[in-house]
Amino acid sequence: MVVTVEELQRLEDTDIRELKRENLDNAGDVTFDKTKPANLRMLEFLEKTRNPYAENVGEYILAVTYSRTSEETLEDKMIQLAKRMTRIPL
Repeated sequence: MVVTVEELQRLEDTDIRELKRENLDNAGDVTFDKTKPANLRMLEFLEKTRNPYAENVGEYILAVTYSRTSEETLEDKMIQLAKRMTRIPL
């Protein structure tokens, strides 16, 4: 599936309260080849996911934002979140 810039902008601008769980992928279900260069992994991710800005995580919908300047990975951010949620000092 080829995603247009306009479609990506529409998905990014969608209010999380308007999202339907049945129209979102479950976190962890979308896999891609981690040995490919980052730009090819991003294309593969966009082809495989229905909405790159939101996904189902358990019984919740997780809205995702992307930073153009951060050096931290999603894994780094998830570790930070887990530490905050369990009140472990950073």
